[in-house]
Amino acid sequence: AIEGSCNVYFFHAALACGHRAVIHMADAIGLGKKTDIELDGEISGLVPDDYWKQKTFEDAWRDGDTCNIAIGQGALVVTPLQMAILTSVLANRGTVYKPRLVLGTWNPETGSYSRVLLEVVNRMDWTPAYIDTIRAGMRDVVMSPTGTGRKARIPDVVVAGKTGTAEFGRKEDRKRHAWMIAFAPYDEPRYAIALLVDEGVSGGETSAPRMQAILQGLFHGNQPTGGAG
Repeated sequence: AIEGSCNVYFFHAALACGHRAVIHMADAIGLGKKTDIELDGEISGLVPDDYWKQKTFEDAWRDGDTCNIAIGQGALVVTPLQMAILTSVLANRGTVYKPRLVLGTWNPETGSYSRVLLEVVNRMDWTPAYIDTIRAGMRDVVMSPTGTGRKARIPDVVVAGKTGTAEFGRKEDRKRHAWMIAFAPYDEPRYAIALLVDEGVSGGETSAPRMQAILQGLFHGNQPTGGAG
């Protein structure tokens, strides 16, 4: 389901779990709230719940709402930074870190380097076998010949990822945001990336090739990708 981005599977999974469990997990990872990174203008996004639905539309929560949040549609709003954090949590198997702009600071007077300490926001209590299954599915998104993110593949590096195509605006306009998240290398991740292209075709067609270019630059400089795409 992860490799092929199967919406129906995630509909049934979310309905089986119940929407409150999905919302609780999203909140624990940090969706729907500011990260407090040192930047102006950050927004919190939105993870809709029963209270929000009743207040906004004077209507009860429905199964269709659960299906929407399960695949990132409907009223759900996330930022690229939040998705980068989520990607890092999947990569490191459960630790939510506060994002920062710099690794450390250099004092020219003393000639010393002071590293910024990582701040742990939360630790997810995930069963190891479950997170391993999710990570393996994300690996197949990129590394499998039938994965939706296979166009992000680069030589000599095992990459894990997930594509997404989020509809917005009026239905008849058929506008979409093209998403892709990725982390690499798979076994010992060093990078977690979230990429969004406004009004793209799809995550696999629009964002995956751009993710490939980023990964190529990180791991191989400006060397050509050859047939990796």
